[in-house]
Amino acid sequence: MIKLRGFIGGLLLCAAALAQSTGWSASPGDPNERMLSERKHFVECLASVYSPAFWISYNDSLYFQPGNEAQLQQLDAMKAARAKYVALTNRETWHEIAAKAIAASGIESAWQRKILLPFSTTNQYLTPTLGKPLRVIPRYKVLQSLAHGDALIQDAETTYFVMNFGRGADDAAGTNLCLIKEGVKSYSDGGGFKTVAAFENVSLSTEEKAVLTRVAAVFQRQAASLVREINAPKATEEFEDCKARATDSNPYMEYLLARCYLEGKGTDKNGTVGMEWMNRAAKSGSGDAISYLEKLGRKAPY
Repeated sequence: MIKLRGFIGGLLLCAAALAQSTGWSASPGDPNERMLSERKHFVECLASVYSPAFWISYNDSLYFQPGNEAQLQQLDAMKAARAKYVALTNRETWHEIAAKAIAASGIESAWQRKILLPFSTTNQYLTPTLGKPLRVIPRYKVLQSLAHGDALIQDAETTYFVMNFGRGADDAAGTNLCLIKEGVKSYSDGGGFKTVAAFENVSLSTEEKAVLTRVAAVFQRQAASLVREINAPKATEEFEDCKARATDSNPYMEYLLARCYLEGKGTDKNGTVGMEWMNRAAKSGSGDAISYLEKLGRKAPY
C-alpha cells in the first residue's frame, strides 16, 4: 500500500525532478545561463511529473499520486534538487510556465483545470492530490465479471471486489491495476453470499492517458529547445573554429564543418553548402566523410 508523504503532490517538487538520474546541479555562471539551466531542468521535471504513471482517476477527476516506492524515491530526489535552485525560485513563475505549456498542448480547458490548480499564494501545490492510500496490483486475474461493470479479481490468494473494473487503459492486460479501498461488498458465489474488501478502480482510461502524454510531450519539446539555446554559444564557437581550421585543408575539420552546415550546429542549416564541404573532406582523405557519403549511396570524389 502506497501512502502519500506530506510533500508529495505538488509541482513544487518537480522543480527538482530526476536529480539523481541526470546528475543535475545548479552550475555557476552568469545569471542568464543559470536561469536557462534551471528552467530547462524545471520543464524536464514537469515532463516527468505529467507522465501518466504518476496520475490516477477518481470520481471523474485526475490526481497526481505516486504508485510505488521507486516513484516515491524519485520524488525525494526532486525535493533535494529543488533546494539548489537560486534563479528560478518564484512560485508564480513556476505556475506560469506550467500553465502556458499545458495550454499549448491544445487540450480542452476542462482537462487543463483537472491537472493544474489555480495559482495561489497560500497553496503550495500546483497539481490536485487526493491523499487516499493507493493500492497497486502488479498482476491479477479476473475471477468473475459482475453487474454494473464490477468484477471480482484475485491477486495471489486475495480476492477483491473492484468497482468500475475495465475503465482503465491496461485492465485487459491483467497488470498494474490501481485501486482505492471503499469498504466491503457482498456477492453471491452460487452457494451463498461472501463479503470481501471493495475497491474503486482508479486506473487511467485511454483518453486520460492520451491527455497526460500529450502534455508531457510539450514539456519534453520545451526542454529540448532550452538545451539548444543553452548550447548555442558553444556550438557557434565550435562552428567558427571548424570554419577557420577547415581552410587549412584539414580533412577532419572539413568533415566537422560539413556536419555543422548539414545539421545547423552553430550556423543556419544549409544542405547544399554542407554537401560541398563533405565532398571536399572526402576528396582530402577524410574517412568519416567517405563513410558518410557511402551511407547515402554516393561515391566519394577522388
